[in-house]
Amino acid sequence: MMERDGMKRKSQHHHEEQSEARQEQAQATPQEMPSEPTGEPAAADVAELEARLRALEEENALLKQQLAEKQDSLLRALADFDNFRRRTRQEMEEIRRIALEEFLRSLLRVMDNFERAMQAAEESRSFEKLMEGVQLTYRQLQSLLREAGVQPIEAVGKPFDPNFHEAVQRVESPEHPDETVLEEVERGYMIQSRVLRPSRVKVVKN
Repeated sequence: MMERDGMKRKSQHHHEEQSEARQEQAQATPQEMPSEPTGEPAAADVAELEARLRALEEENALLKQQLAEKQDSLLRALADFDNFRRRTRQEMEEIRRIALEEFLRSLLRVMDNFERAMQAAEESRSFEKLMEGVQLTYRQLQSLLREAGVQPIEAVGKPFDPNFHEAVQRVESPEHPDETVLEEVERGYMIQSRVLRPSRVKVVKN
């Protein structure tokens, strides 16, 4: 038994020596500290960000320039359109003025002939002379209206059409079918394909 106790004590002593040796080795070997990052990666990141920022600034400046050019082009186009519209309006007004003046000059010639006819009838005291002057004036007026594109509306004997006729009276007439224009009270006229004024008529209503 004394021999086993002695071996046990030797084993404990050996473990203690090994533990002390490991502690001394740990104290003798300095622990490696994590190395601090150097400044080079951070500087590279900053440079890249600065480059991106410059690129964005350049792109922004280019977009602003393009926008300004587009706005300038739009303003010029609007100004040109406004000038075109003003010129067109002035030209149309000038065309209407010239057309009206030409019509009035033609009408004045008719009035001159009518005045001459009345003067001749007064000097000769002749009803025939007066009628000749009136008929001549009437024919000149008809010619003037035709030149302006004005044509009379055919009404008498035609079916009543509210697009061209205005009924002023309903009359009985067994000889004519209903809704027939029997008499023209006031002649209507068209200019080109539009009604200048409708014919005022009497319409059959049996």
